[in-house]
Amino acid sequence: MPALTLGQAEKATGKQKSTILDAIRAGRLSAGRDDKNQWQIEPCELFRVYPAQQAIEREATPTQQQETAAQLTQMLERERTQLLAQIEDLKTDRDHWRNQATMLLTHQPEQKPEPEQPKSRLWQKLFGRT
Repeated sequence: MPALTLGQAEKATGKQKSTILDAIRAGRLSAGRDDKNQWQIEPCELFRVYPAQQAIEREATPTQQQETAAQLTQMLERERTQLLAQIEDLKTDRDHWRNQATMLLTHQPEQKPEPEQPKSRLWQKLFGRT
């Protein structure tokens, strides 16, 4: 890959020319000059010091950025709606189980009288009771 000029390095990294030039002068980034006295920076050396900027970020137009923001907003709104529905579901379940527990803790079984045993007919004939 051919050496990059200061302007090309700026576009590749998203850093300002002055920042890159300061790094060259401080010795953090090695670079040379060509016959036109322009800085020539090897890409491997540049990316060692400053990571490459993503192509999407470099080339995004304001319209693309607005579309991306709108898509992100729609996605977040869908997720918010789903989370609110899930919270409502959990509240319903919680209330149901709370009612179940309350019913079990406060329920006192009724004391039912023992059913009378039907008397045999023989018993009724002997003692004449109906």
